[in-house]
Amino acid sequence: MRKKITKEDNFTYLLSSLIFLLFSGASVDQFMSGYGQSIILLATIITMVIGVWSIRSTRYIFNMGLALLTLAVLTSLLINFLDVKELEFIYISLLLLFFLLTLKPALEQALFSGQITKNNIIGSICIFLLLGLIWTMLYLLISEFTPNAFSGIESAGWKKNLPDFIYFSFVTLTTLGFGDILPLSPLARFLVYMEAVVGIFYMAIVVSSLVGAKMSESQSDN
Repeated sequence: MRKKITKEDNFTYLLSSLIFLLFSGASVDQFMSGYGQSIILLATIITMVIGVWSIRSTRYIFNMGLALLTLAVLTSLLINFLDVKELEFIYISLLLLFFLLTLKPALEQALFSGQITKNNIIGSICIFLLLGLIWTMLYLLISEFTPNAFSGIESAGWKKNLPDFIYFSFVTLTTLGFGDILPLSPLARFLVYMEAVVGIFYMAIVVSSLVGAKMSESQSDN
């Protein structure tokens, strides 16, 4: 009997899909760089499928996610048969829209529900990963238009550069800043410092949200 995904465990599935995407990108870059581009496409589609199924707070969100998934599948099929640069741009844009769409219900359920549950804590981790992936897509879009926007990353297709930009995005989001990859163009630099600001404020919001929810639960018990 198939287990139904509910608001008590949906973030577990979403977290698994996001980690799967991150791990797939790293594994392809490490072991299958020569022929792993199709695997990257497949990994993004699988992530979207699980994301649509796990975050469906309203029928509108579910239908929008399903529409983006359908367009992504069709675009990925065209990419495999047609060498058209515009298709790459469209696919990255669809992924960006999907991660933004997924972020909204995740924020509402995990951070602003006023409750502390295991699922909501996992949801907070999902939000952090979604933020990193959203900025990854933005960096990929910039690199598509401006090949020399970043130093430390070779000018190649987005599937080749995806693992590097994922790494750079999360290094920036956590304000580590190793310096092996550097933004050169003004727009790239703008996105980098905005991501760093969002990363700092997100941690502050998570802490204050958990403390506030805990205080509310204590007052209710009294």
